[in-house]
Amino acid sequence: MSKKSSNFAPAFVKTGDIARSRAVVARQAHNLKVGGSIPPSATNMKKHVFFFLIISTLSVHAVERVSLAQLQSDWSRYLNHDIQLTTPLVVCGSFYDSLLLAPERLFCPEERAVGLADGDSTAYYALVAQNYQSSVCLHCRNQYYKVRTGDKVKGLKVRVTGERQLLTGKSISTRHAAQDRLPKPKKGELRVVGANIENYFADLGGYAHKRTTTAQQALKTQKLVSAMQAMHADIFACCEMQVGDKAPKMLLAALNKQRNRYAYVTMPMSDIDRIGGCFIYDKERVRPYAQPISAYSDTADHYYARMFAVGFEEIATGKKLIIGLNHFKSKRPGRTQYDTNMRRMQNADSLMAMLPQAVEMFGDEDILLLGDYNCYTQEQPIQAIVRAGYADMLPLGNAGDYSYSFRGEAGYLDRCFANPSMATQIVRVRPWHINADWYYQHGAYKMKDSSLHRYADHDPIIVDIQLH
Repeated sequence: MSKKSSNFAPAFVKTGDIARSRAVVARQAHNLKVGGSIPPSATNMKKHVFFFLIISTLSVHAVERVSLAQLQSDWSRYLNHDIQLTTPLVVCGSFYDSLLLAPERLFCPEERAVGLADGDSTAYYALVAQNYQSSVCLHCRNQYYKVRTGDKVKGLKVRVTGERQLLTGKSISTRHAAQDRLPKPKKGELRVVGANIENYFADLGGYAHKRTTTAQQALKTQKLVSAMQAMHADIFACCEMQVGDKAPKMLLAALNKQRNRYAYVTMPMSDIDRIGGCFIYDKERVRPYAQPISAYSDTADHYYARMFAVGFEEIATGKKLIIGLNHFKSKRPGRTQYDTNMRRMQNADSLMAMLPQAVEMFGDEDILLLGDYNCYTQEQPIQAIVRAGYADMLPLGNAGDYSYSFRGEAGYLDRCFANPSMATQIVRVRPWHINADWYYQHGAYKMKDSSLHRYADHDPIIVDIQLH
């Protein structure tokens, strides 16, 4: 038999009866304490005391305390029971009417094990099962956009409604992690940022018409400018800048409102529905030299123009580096990963074929590769780039971290690769968690706040470099 919370009185007891009985007992106790007269009817008093004791006993039963392991061992035992979970939990995902909770952050299985197109290893299957079994879905009344991934929850009182399904009729209290602070680059360092800015539309016709409005576009620009200013970067490598040179010009108008400091370089694109890439740079600190080189000659193609490289020179020292900005084929819901994995492998092969040409064209051997590769760490395209001699810098220095979260699972989709000569010049590299922990929804900048948070769905990758 389930135990009831003190918030629920037995059905046959009226709230007024409880209040009256408690008042009588309190008054009689006071009279006895101060030496007042005993009421004429001792029987009456005993009746009230007896009634009060019954009510108290029935109404103050504690909710059963259960660990997550106990709950997972026998869901049927606790079905339709009210319990208090003793296991501290972490928010892994925030959705419209529910939260995904687990004892620790959940990571995409492909981040830590070979899977999908690589043959579904035993370790991959084990991680899939572990993520499922260790997580629970809590239906609650929280304002979902105010709960962040990584928030901590303790002493959760809920009703068990099914296997992995919990319910509470109210909002729950969560504790935010400390705000992720980003220090400025040190003197003599060059800061480069790789950032997927999630469909930054300049023209609201065509593909953009169903995804954003003029007001949302203005708010996104405001958020993006605030974030870029806070990053103190010399070069921004931006994915999903749409389209051609319209979007860079719109963003630069906001960035340069107080001071004409930034410029841009991009690949030509003529179709408004194309998703492009763009470098925005501090023209007082660096300058591009020569023309950008693309992985393909046909820059009008949707996925070809999203892979290109630019040579940059540090003005103060004359030192150079090559930065590749890449946006590999996306994963599409409803399609097999085998198909899209093949396209990403083609992207990787074309990128590796382009880079020797870039070295010859720009006259420098230091190569930094940024962007959204739409691959987790153990997937084939990432491992192919590593085997070609490019160090995957983020997992090397930030194991157990992430740049993206989707459906409750985190991992690195955004990457920082460096060839051997470039790797020795990287002082530090890290994701800055200002986006991925916030509620996921396309165009989530619909929220009416002016903070720099959640300007996109990916976290920016911060790279500090000391050029040799």
